[in-house]
Amino acid sequence: MKALILTNQPKRGIALKDSFALSGFEVQVEESALYAMTLLERNHPDVIVSTATLSDLSGREFFELVRADPQLALVPFVLLDEHAPAQAGELDLVLPPSTPVAEVVRQAYKLILELTRKTHTSEPHNPVAQHGIQGRLGDLSLFELAQWLAKSNKTGRLSVEIEGERASWLFNKGQLIHAEYAGKSGEDAVLHLLLRAENQPKGYFHFEPLTEADFFLEPVTIRKTTDQLLLSLAVEMDHRQQGIN
Repeated sequence: MKALILTNQPKRGIALKDSFALSGFEVQVEESALYAMTLLERNHPDVIVSTATLSDLSGREFFELVRADPQLALVPFVLLDEHAPAQAGELDLVLPPSTPVAEVVRQAYKLILELTRKTHTSEPHNPVAQHGIQGRLGDLSLFELAQWLAKSNKTGRLSVEIEGERASWLFNKGQLIHAEYAGKSGEDAVLHLLLRAENQPKGYFHFEPLTEADFFLEPVTIRKTTDQLLLSLAVEMDHRQQGIN
């Protein structure tokens, strides 16, 4: 997901950029509303966050420019303003400038989630409402399964069960973005599950296709590409098997 932040306050811009990036967003920060409009013509963000004053226009004026473009009419817009402007009902959300950056990100997620749910609800036929795939580990290794999901650009949840212990991996368009297993998360959880599956190949897996809206509020704990992650973990597993620290 992408976030565009408009502000003429450098420290505020850095804080917002860091917080959105930690939540898995690609972030761009700009001071000029007019320059930002040229960017929007080529690259539509998933959410726009603007302070009340910018280097050339006000945040409200920038919002009106955005909404005047039919292709940008549905982009969620968050205005950071001490006083809600007149006719604020047209704005998606107005927050005080003192709002913690983590809360700004949380509210932005909610706006994106609401929009995505409405979009999918209005679709007459949802292509992801399909049966998942399932099977036994051993017939297919966990490495091979992860590689297949990555190359197939799958979005959904992979659940794995080995001797009563369950793991969950989230894929977004082929990228493994979050994993949980045995009280661990992120890359550590992936490594421990791969080691467990290597030593105890008997288990079961089930992949459930989802939309991005189904797990917007889940954390993003993995930022490497799936290929990079599997390669680095394969090296780590090889070192462990050879007793190399």
